[in-house]
Parts: sequence; structure tokens; C-alpha cells
Amino acid sequence: VAALAPDSVVPPILIGTPSANSIGQPVSVTAQDGTQLTGTFYQKSDGVRRPGVLILGADVNAWGDLPFRIYDADFTVLVMPLRSTNAQADFTVMLQALTSGDADPSRLAVIGALDGADVTLLGCAVDKLCDTAILISPSNSPAMLQAMGAFSPRTVLMVASQDDPISFPAVQALQPMNRGEVLVQPFASAGRGTDILAKRPDLIDLMVAWLQRQIGG
Repeated sequence: VAALAPDSVVPPILIGTPSANSIGQPVSVTAQDGTQLTGTFYQKSDGVRRPGVLILGADVNAWGDLPFRIYDADFTVLVMPLRSTNAQADFTVMLQALTSGDADPSRLAVIGALDGADVTLLGCAVDKLCDTAILISPSNSPAMLQAMGAFSPRTVLMVASQDDPISFPAVQALQPMNRGEVLVQPFASAGRGTDILAKRPDLIDLMVAWLQRQIGG
């Protein structure tokens, strides 16, 4: 690390030892303020630079089988938590750490749920490393409309329950702001955020297929 140039991003650093039946490895990513952010890294060890997927949410353990399913579809996956402060600065570090961790920087996707969905779109709007995004239960913040315009025409998949009074109107408002390919997937009474994955496991199939079509795998 000491040999790196100033402002270089350190790849995800392995911490501890993964359990025998776990593919994901605990890792630490150093934030711009020096905080160690702990996540989980899924990577094949053959040296091939595969498409990369950054997954953002409040709880790294709330995604169920999704990270493994994406990894198993031939992607490199970094699952990271969100802080209530410095979220956008953390986003930049996490995405760059993913590329430093042997993911292909020309083929990157970001997935976010709830606050993570907002951070995903706001971050991808200004970071051209993002090729596609998946937003699960985004908010109706006015900043999101502006961000979607800036993210356009890159592709986006948006997911929300039809009875969600915040996110369902939000995805409807966001859809016309993007001139590229936009897929909105509504669900009936499936909850919010990662709860949707538990109630509608078929969403994982849709997300994996989306990633394969948009950035390969």
C-alpha cells in the first residue's frame, strides 16, 4: 500500500478467513476519510478480468442468494454497506476498489436498494465507470430526477412494489428521464428494498439476465 501513488485506490483487502462453505470472502475497503469499510468479495481465482458488480445496501447480509447467483453467472461481485455520512464519497472508492480488485473496468454495474438505490443513481450519474444500474425501491427525491437525466442514456432496471407510496411513483417519474433502455419491474405487495428479493425470488433471475445482457458475464 505504501508504494502506491497518492490518491490511488487500494483493492479490497482480505480480512479473516471465509468459512469452508462460503464463496464470499470478508474484505476491507479504505474510505477517503480513512475509515475501514467491511464488505464481502466474490471473485474467481483464475486471473480473468470479469464484469464487475457493486451491490450497495444497509446490510451486506440482507441480499440472500443474489451475490452468489451473480458470481455464479461469471461476474466479480463486491457487496458493501452504506454509511449515513460520506455515502457518495464512499461510492466512488467502492467502485474504484472493485476495478482494482480485478473486475473489468469497461464492464461495470451497480445495484442498490432503498438509500443504496439513491446512492447508486447519484453516484453513477457523475461516474462514467457505471455501464448499467439496478435500483430497488428508490426514493422520490428531486435530485434523483436530475441524476437520471445525467445518467441517460445508460441502461437502468428499476424495481418497486405497486403499493409502495414512495418508490412506485418514483420509478414512474424517473422512467421518462432516461433516453436509453429502461425496464421497470412492478410487484404486487412485495415490500421494499431487499425484502422484495425474499418475497419474489424470481427477481434474482431477472437481475442476472439483465446483467448478462448489459455487460456480459
